[in-house]
Amino acid sequence: MFKEVSLVYFSSTKTTQRTVRAIGRALAKAFDIPVQEYDFTLPNTRSRKLHFTSDQLVIVGSPVYGGVMPLLVREYLAQYVTGEKTACVLAAIYGNRNFDDCLVEMQDLMEENGFVVTAAAACIGEHSYSTAIASGRPNAQDLALAEEFGKQVAQKLSASPTVPTLAQTLPGSRPYRERKPSAPMAPQTTNGCIRCGMCGNNCPVGAIDRNDPTKVDASLCLRCLSCVRLCPLGSKAFTDPGFQKTVAWCLENFQKPDKSPVFFL
Repeated sequence: MFKEVSLVYFSSTKTTQRTVRAIGRALAKAFDIPVQEYDFTLPNTRSRKLHFTSDQLVIVGSPVYGGVMPLLVREYLAQYVTGEKTACVLAAIYGNRNFDDCLVEMQDLMEENGFVVTAAAACIGEHSYSTAIASGRPNAQDLALAEEFGKQVAQKLSASPTVPTLAQTLPGSRPYRERKPSAPMAPQTTNGCIRCGMCGNNCPVGAIDRNDPTKVDASLCLRCLSCVRLCPLGSKAFTDPGFQKTVAWCLENFQKPDKSPVFFL
């Protein structure tokens, strides 16, 4: 039925990657086919065009930024990823607040580009702004649920001679939530920096100078906090008062209760 499961995702802090891989494992096992990954997180991966045919099964994963896809994710998918009536599973990963319009935006975009959206998931990942929000997620239970979802998708696909569309209406609004511009901001580097290159080599937008990590282009920074998470010595931090105020608001409003993944077939 399918020759390959293809994982197409952006994941600066690896929560989306882990979730998409769990869904992909289950689908690959069910159909006894290989998995191919297309991680477009780093800048040098976003120039390749990806075209998928009807004998491929694609899982598209995106984090949720402000209730929608990050703009660079939307732009890459819109310009570089196309299908030919290709079965598609969506996965939106959010930090315990809400996924808002992200799934409907993903659905509209992928269907416009030639995919048949057959299933979707809204899953939880540790919040990029604070490890105290959805701490450690996706955890073992989250990943087990993602794999079970993958099995259910496989059963749905196997029961139909053609790729079935979503039976459920995805929650969300059209038009989508507005992407509001924010003031340029950049992480600060402390004296403990050993210039190991982890932050610069893994910045999704190339905002950090690879040779001098104290130099950061604030106009490019996504505030994904990949640099903060990856620094082995904790030498990167966002100290801007406005950012700290946002973190405090998130901690007050979204630390509890812990939300559960939601799946749509």
